[in-house]
Amino acid sequence: LMIVSTEPYTLEEIRKILNVRCEEEDVEMADDALELMARIGMETSLRYAIHMIITASLAAERRKSAEVEIEDIKKVYRLFVDVKRSTQYLMEYNKEFMFNELDEDAEYGVDNGDGDDVEAEDDELADSAAASPSKKEDSMETSP
Repeated sequence: LMIVSTEPYTLEEIRKILNVRCEEEDVEMADDALELMARIGMETSLRYAIHMIITASLAAERRKSAEVEIEDIKKVYRLFVDVKRSTQYLMEYNKEFMFNELDEDAEYGVDNGDGDDVEAEDDELADSAAASPSKKEDSMETSP
């Protein structure tokens, strides 16, 4: 077993990595925009900053510019969220999403692992569905 210690990238290292990626993607980026991207890479992740390069380039092309500027990065930053902001958003608005029904598990007959028997509720639902035929079955019975 070999343990390799690693350290987070410095701001300068992230700037160099992003500069190389810009060259590989044939993206011209202003110096102040590259500095902003490096700070974003430090605060979020290098992966997120790298993905922003091409999308910021597309935003610059849309405004008919050959060079990515700070305004392009700001636009992309608002449109595409990183993992941290996405998680924060989910935590803040979790009551408004469909998966929130886990809190109402008794109402929907979902087994939450607390030992309660939910089969009786499932049986009641199945019985009521069997007692009332669907419209499709009705139409099939009346057709010649």
